[in-house]
Amino acid sequence: MTKKLWLALLALATLHGCATLNKSQCLTADWRTIGFEDGAKGKAETAISTYRQDCAKHGITPDLDAYRLGHRQGSENFCTSRSGFNLGKRGGSYQGSCTAALEADFLQGYRDGQQLHGLQQAANSARADLDRHNRQISNLDKSITVKTDLLVEDGLLRDERIQLLNEIEAMKAELIDMLNQLPALQREVRRAEQQQQQAEQRFAAYQ
Repeated sequence: MTKKLWLALLALATLHGCATLNKSQCLTADWRTIGFEDGAKGKAETAISTYRQDCAKHGITPDLDAYRLGHRQGSENFCTSRSGFNLGKRGGSYQGSCTAALEADFLQGYRDGQQLHGLQQAANSARADLDRHNRQISNLDKSITVKTDLLVEDGLLRDERIQLLNEIEAMKAELIDMLNQLPALQREVRRAEQQQQQAEQRFAAYQ
């Protein structure tokens, strides 16, 4: 890496790390490199409007042509089917930064990635539902045990014993109901995981 390129990248990292640009940054900014970086990240070309507003405060106008040139070059790296797939897979949003010539392939990958993301979310949700249900069963079982132990406590009044028995019976009925629901939740987890695995195999070419 040449010293000039290293300095440009360092300046770019500093620029992107700031909420606003100061006068020195506006004066020394490599707008082609900034455009390239924005394009490679999938940012729309309109991202320069933020830089323009910042630099206008210092009476400086960004080099729009250099920015656009860099943005087009960066977009060529971003606007691929694989990049679209990765963006969709992680649940990212497309900013419409690709040209018409590149957008079709990008969007095909993006839609496939979105599909896999949705299936991953569904599998995670199904597992979370099952885990929550199992915790409820465990807590209910513990509560039944605690109340059953209370029945043999000395000094328990008749009405208190009757109330405990009623509570235990109600919890046992609830436990039976929850245990009956368990197989359906387990099947849903298996179904969701199977759909996710099938999609991962179908989209393996993107990896």
